[in-house]
Amino acid sequence: MIERPLTIVVTGTVEDRLNTNAAIRTYVARGLRDLGSHAVVVKEFGCEALAGLRGADCMTTDLVLAVGGVAVDASNLRSLRRFADRAGAVLAFWLHDDPYEFDYAFRLRGIADIVFSTDRWASMHYGDVPAAHLPLAACPHTHLRPIDRSAPRDLALFFCGYAYQNRIDFLREGAPLLRRHRTAVSGDQWPQDLPFARNERLSPSAFAETASRALLTLNIGRDLSIANARYNLAPSTPGPRTFEVALMGSAQLFVAESLEVLDYFERDREIILIDGARDLERWLERARDEPDALLAVAARAQERALGEHTYARRAETLLGELRLLGLLPRRAARPGTAPLALAAE
Repeated sequence: MIERPLTIVVTGTVEDRLNTNAAIRTYVARGLRDLGSHAVVVKEFGCEALAGLRGADCMTTDLVLAVGGVAVDASNLRSLRRFADRAGAVLAFWLHDDPYEFDYAFRLRGIADIVFSTDRWASMHYGDVPAAHLPLAACPHTHLRPIDRSAPRDLALFFCGYAYQNRIDFLREGAPLLRRHRTAVSGDQWPQDLPFARNERLSPSAFAETASRALLTLNIGRDLSIANARYNLAPSTPGPRTFEVALMGSAQLFVAESLEVLDYFERDREIILIDGARDLERWLERARDEPDALLAVAARAQERALGEHTYARRAETLLGELRLLGLLPRRAARPGTAPLALAAE
């Protein structure tokens, strides 16, 4: 008997104009498509377009996967539930703002069949809402850049991101050193006293191109929560930039607040952990004196990310979990794909 491919609708939780991370939904849809048309048929809609679909448009849908967050008041979660019910589909959410918006998780009660949280610690606090942990990933179609060991790199260190206070403090502490090296920082709201920082938003392509020119890319998490008072959860899982930069071919200096990152990359061989700005000097000197050693770190991380941390691999894990729970028809498992463990209540 020939199995028909699953039909999956990938959508958002809020209108794209209100979502600065709408590109993640596109990466997820692309990762699902990378599984092949024999396995899945993927339809991608913004949630505003989804609301306009009629019953005939969704009759064969197996899964509605809503990617985003649920803190915005304009999130129309009940419309997603109605669409899934009309289609006879499972409704799953892949939330990428945990734990920073975790206090809004109650909105998913009676709405979600299952939640995939990008944060391991947060996934264990959903209570009566079924939840599992699933990190974000990288998209080879967007983020992958070749590593040319013979080409000189014109940046010693690069960072891209919003100027949260902990990031400003870190770079101010390291500024006397960073001024002496080829440093570039891009993002929003950077103060004028950091001469190497520019207030500019980079496109995903420009971000990848710039990181690929840097021997080192700095990875600093955020410390600003929007709604995280109930449990005051500390973030545990590295964000998507960790996997994206690995594909871009730059060795990462990861400011370690959680050691979960070592579940994804090997310390010193694939990623470099640092405690603070005082550790920068050692690695900037190495960038000057031993660039080949850092390129080797970048190459190993890129190979690991291509094998384990793309959206296609995450899609396999997600679909495997839904089958394990009986929410989707079971199929033969892909060799080497381990199912997730449903988070404890």
